[in-house]
Amino acid sequence: MARPADADVVVLGTGVIGLATAWEAARRGLRVRLVGPRLGEHQGQASRAAGAMLAPFSEVAASDNSQRVALEVRERVAARALYDSWLPLLRQASGRPLALTPGLWVVATTGGRGDAAELDAIADAARAHGHPAERHDPADVPGLSPARSVAAHGALWLPTEATVDSGELMGALTDVLLAHEGVEWSEEHATGLRPSAGADVAVTRAGAPDIRAPRVVLAVGVGLSDLLAGSGDLDLALPPMLAGKGVSVLLRHVPTELPAAIRTPMRDFACGMHLVPRADGVVYLGATNRLTPTGAVTHPLVTELTDLLREAGEELNTRLYEGQVVGTRVGYRPFTLDHLPLVGRTADPRVLIASGTYRNGMLLAPRVAEMIANHLTGATVEAHPFDPTRTITPHALPETLEHWLPDLVDLFLPPQGTPTNMQGVLADLLHHGLRSLVTDGSGPRGAAVRRTWEQAPVPEALWSLLVAYLK
Repeated sequence: MARPADADVVVLGTGVIGLATAWEAARRGLRVRLVGPRLGEHQGQASRAAGAMLAPFSEVAASDNSQRVALEVRERVAARALYDSWLPLLRQASGRPLALTPGLWVVATTGGRGDAAELDAIADAARAHGHPAERHDPADVPGLSPARSVAAHGALWLPTEATVDSGELMGALTDVLLAHEGVEWSEEHATGLRPSAGADVAVTRAGAPDIRAPRVVLAVGVGLSDLLAGSGDLDLALPPMLAGKGVSVLLRHVPTELPAAIRTPMRDFACGMHLVPRADGVVYLGATNRLTPTGAVTHPLVTELTDLLREAGEELNTRLYEGQVVGTRVGYRPFTLDHLPLVGRTADPRVLIASGTYRNGMLLAPRVAEMIANHLTGATVEAHPFDPTRTITPHALPETLEHWLPDLVDLFLPPQGTPTNMQGVLADLLHHGLRSLVTDGSGPRGAAVRRTWEQAPVPEALWSLLVAYLK
């Protein structure tokens, strides 16, 4: 006779998506086994490295497809609305003084190509969803003081966007899960999945017995590939999960008032420069984004830190240079080839996934947790664009070069630009060189470039193509 299941559901992963999902499932009366680290530095975890901007609109770019914007913004707006009820529940359950810092400034500077158009796109997206977007003179933005060589020429105030302290939020979720009688937390590392007796799935762990349950939720972020490698007996039919390495800096004693977050529009394959104030007086400065093999480097590179500090100082506030660096963070953001999350049932209905939230994990957490809990309890699941079994069409290189090459060029140029047409010359050189190498380049360097693109046909890989060529 087979032993009974160890839980109604096993949730793998202790980032914000895993913790939020485990809490939501437990609140609905399910017996939950949570698997993943609780203590320690959580090196590489995106959630604990996040600036935690709850930004449905300021992540929009002018070049984005309008239909795609409508799909993504709809989900982000729904997630932001959930925070107004979800955060008070978490505050009450944990006893922690969780609070949102309301509002977010987006500034246009001469450091970004077409920043004025970016502000237009952000404002249009907000107003299309019934949210205000207020135009201001840059002089109205508290805490904005860029270098003279990088003038600010526009500002947008988004009062319904917000920020939250990611450390406090993760601590609150940890507290409520440890105290919940329906949750058991196992800190061993999950190594894979396999079929078990009856209809259950077994979670294998390093140095510990298997855990059996009728449902398993994969919320392991960029650890998905390793987990799937140990799950060969199950056909989950999941697409690749890539990792974007983000580096951020924590500052104290910055001699400026910063009542709300300030950011630039999207650029350089990332979410732009941003300063986020926290209640303890720390200023979060973020963030880079580079396609990186998972776990390759869990510490920031010197060049990442110097570039981040220089660009944020020049574009947002030169007085950052007078602050004290009290910490750095590195997080690997999980993302798919089409940059949409994977949320719901896999090809094996016993296994669900909640991952690939990229730069919006903190924002989407209550929304994703609700979706997964609805699956687990048989409640109605509204239609959404995050179906894990969807067909994902990889990016084509010609279109990627045409659309994204200016972002690659910007990585080589200072924020204030160049006095000559260096940008155009460099763009032409990179366009022809990369396309030639990927399509018909010979020799080991050409092969390395082609292999890099085949493994990750996404815009973020353009920088990696250059790295592959130069190695």
